[in-house]
Amino acid sequence: MKERIQYIDLAKGICILLVVVDHISNEGYFSAGDYPLNEIFEQMRMPLYFILSGLFFKDYAGGIKEFLLRKVNKILVPYLFFIFLFRGVGWLVRYYTSFASTGVNIDDIWGPLWFLRCLFFMNVIFAIIYYGIRRITSNQLTRDILLGICMFAIGIAGFHTGNLHLNFGTALTSMPLLWSGFILNRRLNVLQKRIPWWWAIGSAVVLFMMLHYLYMGENYFYSNTYSSPWPMLYIAGFSGSLAILLLSSVIQRMPIISYIGRYSLIVLCTHMVMITLLVALRHFLPESFQQTGSMESLIFLALTIAFSMFCCWSLSKYLPWFTAQKDLIKTGGPKTQAS
Repeated sequence: MKERIQYIDLAKGICILLVVVDHISNEGYFSAGDYPLNEIFEQMRMPLYFILSGLFFKDYAGGIKEFLLRKVNKILVPYLFFIFLFRGVGWLVRYYTSFASTGVNIDDIWGPLWFLRCLFFMNVIFAIIYYGIRRITSNQLTRDILLGICMFAIGIAGFHTGNLHLNFGTALTSMPLLWSGFILNRRLNVLQKRIPWWWAIGSAVVLFMMLHYLYMGENYFYSNTYSSPWPMLYIAGFSGSLAILLLSSVIQRMPIISYIGRYSLIVLCTHMVMITLLVALRHFLPESFQQTGSMESLIFLALTIAFSMFCCWSLSKYLPWFTAQKDLIKTGGPKTQAS
């Protein structure tokens, strides 16, 4: 089995933890979203996932067909598995329980699945253009530049389209972020290099300061609506994501956070189940127990993470083909470096 890159798991863990905290804050916890540095973190949560996807882009011996089959296994299969599972659960809950009396929307449990749908669209678009450009020229630098021009043209167009059906507008807008991850590994080989700790920490601090300076309001990738102009959206997203990657390269590993990072897809898909359940249960508690202070917020977060970790263990062990741990559809051909 190929050895995992520990700091990437940590970076993914930090990212998914920020997503969980944000969704919990929407229920009134962590000062209703005003937890420290929230305005900075919200600029990097989704961009980091997009950049990580580009970071791990590989060219395969089987060409675009094999690439797309791998993405079906890693993204589309989990998406379909969880969407059908949660819609079935939602139907049972609505028709056979009194859950609706709590005022909580059971449909919230599959809300985060939009990201997998969006990421799959992005990989399909990127692969089609990448393999198309590869047919045009054999010069690697020319390919990378042409690919970047295409990605930014698509991104700017997507930025101005608004919220298209199935989050397709977000997929278009985010294409430059996926390309930037591709270039980070392609030109700087960041997955193989050991970055000096002093350089990494210094650069991360500068990037965080830049991100704080560039913060210009609310940016919602889900609905493809942004307060920032598109250059600032990309610069802020890239700088914040790179800062997290640099800090993670220094720390390397933090047990719980690295674990949820390794199975971040499962955490992404399951954490809203626990959040929805806890919010519903809160309605049956006396008013004195419905506080949303710091201690209650931390307990809420701990229960959500514990539930997600259990899902990571159980689903990866018993249903690995549906949670991106093993391939459901067999693919052939060894991986080759992108060329």
